[in-house]
Amino acid sequence: MVKGQRWSIIANPVSGRGKGRRMASRVAELLARAGVDVDLEWTTRQGDAEQLAVHALEKGVRGLLICGGDGTLHEAINGLFSGTPHPEEVTLGLIPAGRCNDFRACLDLPKEPRRIVDAVLYGKARKIDLGRVGTRYYATVATLGFDSAVSQYIADGRAPRFLAGTPAYLYGVFVQLVRYRDIRVCLRGDSLDFEGPVFLAATGNTPNYGGRLMIAPGALVDDGLLDLCLVRSVSRRDVLRMLPRIFNGSHVNHSAVSLHQVRTLSIETEEPMWIWADGERVARTPATIEVVPGALSVLESL
Repeated sequence: MVKGQRWSIIANPVSGRGKGRRMASRVAELLARAGVDVDLEWTTRQGDAEQLAVHALEKGVRGLLICGGDGTLHEAINGLFSGTPHPEEVTLGLIPAGRCNDFRACLDLPKEPRRIVDAVLYGKARKIDLGRVGTRYYATVATLGFDSAVSQYIADGRAPRFLAGTPAYLYGVFVQLVRYRDIRVCLRGDSLDFEGPVFLAATGNTPNYGGRLMIAPGALVDDGLLDLCLVRSVSRRDVLRMLPRIFNGSHVNHSAVSLHQVRTLSIETEEPMWIWADGERVARTPATIEVVPGALSVLESL
C-alpha cells in the first residue's frame, strides 16, 4: 500500500490534444479529496518532465504520476535516475494521455481516473526492467534504421495533423519507404555476432511500439533480457507484405527476420546514426544498449 507517500503529478497538458490537461486535473482532484498529499506540475516544452521529476525528488516526493505519452514517460524516467541515487525507492505511476501509450498497454495499467486513484490508494508496485543506451534509459523499444527514419519524420510534425498514434506512424512508414536506404551495421551481443546491411534493428524491453506494432513479440519487462528484432535487407515489396503481420507479431516468420535475446548489444555503423527510444532521439552510434534488471517500480492496480 502506497497511500502514505507524497505524490507529484507531472503532466503534459497538450498530450492527446488536451486530454493530458483533463486527465491530470481530474486525478489530482480525486487524490486531494481522498486526503493524498499531491502536487500538480505542468510541462511547457520538451525536457520539462525530466527537470520536474528532479525537482520533485529534491522536495522529498517518492511517488510520481506521469501524465502524457511514452515521450513524457521517457523524460520522467531519466529525471528519476538523475535525480536520486536510490531510484528503486520511488514509485512511478502513469496517467495515459499520449498518442500511442505503448508502455501502458504492455503492462495493462489502469487508464480511467478513478482506477488510477484506486491504484495510488490501494495498489502495489511491480519491479520491471529498463533498457539503457549510453546514459539514457528507455521503457519500450530502441530502434535503428528504418524505424528511426520514421520516428524522425513523425517528430518533425510532417505527418498530417489529423493523424495520431498508429495511423500517423503508418503514414510515415509509407512516405519513408520511398526514400530510405538500408544501412550497414555491426551488431555484437551475448551470442550474437552480425555484420551486414539491415532494414532495421529494434531492441525491445516491451513487445510493442508505434501504437499496436508488435515488433518484438516475445519481449517481457521483467526477464532481465532485451529482445532484438533484426530485419536484414529486403525488397520494398516484401516490407509492404510484412507490414500487416507486425500487428500480431507474425512478421518474425519471414526469412529476413531473426530474433535474439541479449543483455548487452554493441552497435557500430559506417557513419554515425541516431538511435531512437520511446519515440525520442537518444544517442548516436557507436553505442551500447544494455538491460537494467528490476530498475523501475511501477504502480499497478490490485
